[in-house]
Amino acid sequence: MQVNTIRLPGWLNNKTVFQQNIPFVIEGKAAPSATVTLEISKDPTDGRRVSKLDTEYGVILSLETTTSSKGDFSFSVPAYKASTDAYTFTFKCFGTTVKFNDIRCGDVWVFLGNEFLCVPMKNANAPAAPLKRQTMNHLRFFTPSRNGIESNETEISYEAKKYYSDAHWIKITDTSELADVSSAVFSFAYSIADQVHYPVGVVDLSAPDTSIINWISDKALENQEAVRDYLNDLELLLDEERYNKLLRTDRKEREKNKLKDEIARGKKIFDFDLSIDKKLRALEDEEDGEEKKEEGASAIADEASVPELDFPSKSGSTLGGSAKNLDFSMFPEMRTKAEKKAEDSSFVKPKHRPSTMYRCKLNPLIGMPIRGMVFSPEKDEDLFGRYDLLLMGLLETLASVFEPHEVFDDALMPSLLFVAMHPSNVDYDYPYKVLEFNENLAAFVRRLNMPTGIISLHDLLLPDKTVTFTLGSRLAVAALGIHVTPKMPKSCPECIGVERAGNKLILSFDNLGDGLRLAEGQSELRGFAVCDQDRVFYPANARILHGVRVMVWRDDIADPTSVTYAFTPFPHDANFRNLNDLPVLPFRFDKDPAFFAPDLFWTRCDRLDFVGMEEKGGAFTELKVYRTFKGNGVIAADSLHKTEGEASLHIRYETENRLYGFEPVLSYASLMAPINIIGKKSIVLDVFNPDTRVKTLKIEGFGQTEIRQTLNWQRTVLKYQGEGDISLSSLKFTLEDPALSGEIYIDNIRFE
Repeated sequence: MQVNTIRLPGWLNNKTVFQQNIPFVIEGKAAPSATVTLEISKDPTDGRRVSKLDTEYGVILSLETTTSSKGDFSFSVPAYKASTDAYTFTFKCFGTTVKFNDIRCGDVWVFLGNEFLCVPMKNANAPAAPLKRQTMNHLRFFTPSRNGIESNETEISYEAKKYYSDAHWIKITDTSELADVSSAVFSFAYSIADQVHYPVGVVDLSAPDTSIINWISDKALENQEAVRDYLNDLELLLDEERYNKLLRTDRKEREKNKLKDEIARGKKIFDFDLSIDKKLRALEDEEDGEEKKEEGASAIADEASVPELDFPSKSGSTLGGSAKNLDFSMFPEMRTKAEKKAEDSSFVKPKHRPSTMYRCKLNPLIGMPIRGMVFSPEKDEDLFGRYDLLLMGLLETLASVFEPHEVFDDALMPSLLFVAMHPSNVDYDYPYKVLEFNENLAAFVRRLNMPTGIISLHDLLLPDKTVTFTLGSRLAVAALGIHVTPKMPKSCPECIGVERAGNKLILSFDNLGDGLRLAEGQSELRGFAVCDQDRVFYPANARILHGVRVMVWRDDIADPTSVTYAFTPFPHDANFRNLNDLPVLPFRFDKDPAFFAPDLFWTRCDRLDFVGMEEKGGAFTELKVYRTFKGNGVIAADSLHKTEGEASLHIRYETENRLYGFEPVLSYASLMAPINIIGKKSIVLDVFNPDTRVKTLKIEGFGQTEIRQTLNWQRTVLKYQGEGDISLSSLKFTLEDPALSGEIYIDNIRFE
């Protein structure tokens, strides 16, 4: 709290950045029926002398008002243009003067949400490119307490906070505080300021272990009956009595943990205090008598569902064709919400308590004018069956907090950027759930009447500490495209149209920016799949046409009816982006039932490693594609001697009892074996035998064949020996060679 008789908005203090080109109102409190004055002065930061006749500098605004009987007052401040010049705001009431110095006029952004927005600078690594000091001087950050609890508080009260006690604006010279600023926020602000050359301020509200429910205001819940009913149905709606009961439970839990820590420390130094143990037992006995059961919000997953989002499906397909209703194991039918509620949902986890972050972090910002907002969902938010309702509640909340409420110039309308969910949040029981969440989030964004965009990180799977900086720079590209440079993309590119030309599909995209390209170091466009009337997708060939369109085809599909890109839970093959480094969003052209292409990247024989998960729940890492299981061998990629693609497998081996064996490693969790290959009955591969010795190739589940003594590529075909469609949990290749050592080339493994 400010120690004076004048109270002002929490976002207004020294080093503030206020939004350019938008008039705004400063509301405050002072003594009842008193005269309050506001004086705004402006001074050049370059130290040049200014004439007293220059009306742009010195005192540029003087206002006076009388407070109400309750001490309320307000001042209307006109719009100013962005400037590096310094403003000073001086408020006076009786003998009290409040002066805020070093204020700038520029663009103000608000970041809220979870996941990658929460990684502070001290826990991330900035890219190697040097930072420009002049650009750094334009940056300002407003940083309320990360968890919403300030130094004079122990918990988040049910009553909304009106003023911050600790939060303030910081500059790059405030190095210790800068370390706690979100790395994505810093990267975003720097990338913007480096282009616009005027001040950029970001209100960093991102908070770990929060969900969208925390940010929706009580007022929005009152106004939007559907949102309120949905949360009530999930037993998450909290009145003041129930909320305060939860706080009492939290206090007991904190006390228990404190006592347990004290007991553990005492045991280490052989100083056991029986009185502490007695207190702990008393707390535990008290809880046992209260029928406490901590499953309320977690029942979203256990009781509610793993549901589909309720968004309209894409319509107007130009491809047509009737599809079969297929029931494939890789794409299970989503469960619907159980009617039965949890037996006891008296406890609700903090991240599922409505309005908590609004009360402690958003409410004090009411009336703040801004340029735009960024929101990132929490990793489990795909569990909510009516996420569209929650998004509408969030939009009403943000619209009620930030100015301008009424926009008469489209250029001044605030924008909203969303961060798509990362593939690391995969649910192995419903592996396509994250993909559906993202495509439906994109559909929701397209329906809004405000400037919007969606940014993805699906192409950045490895847990690299620079990922958050990449996110910030990608968000900045979209922000610049919306507000500054119309030629820049306003979002990640999305497929907006498909046309058929013979057996080829021609795809159009929006947000091209300067054009489409492959990722650095890539020479082949990957990640596309097509299907015909049977609705079974297979990996397809693709080519960029003149940097603006893409042609997709598969030689054995004469009549393609649909197409997907990177529509797999682990899109490690996604290497398609625009020249502004925004990745093309994964998509499927329609939502008709289908069997989506299994991950068959290893059949191309041109890569020796890939990014995947070795075990369920593990981190993404670099994994070996092939391994030797019998004898000794060196497996290399040969880019010169191949039949197609970027390379072939060149294997030099030593036999064991005349046998050498190798295999693609299909046991990795991210490959989700068994791999089912629908509608195919044979395995086909190209083999080159440089030793010109007769050899026998055995393939697990497909039998064996003789490799001839010829110095040319041999097309080898083996029939599947199992029943029904091909199903692979492993695929072992065994070479029988009478010699002790040898070599062989393998390329272009496919199924026909």
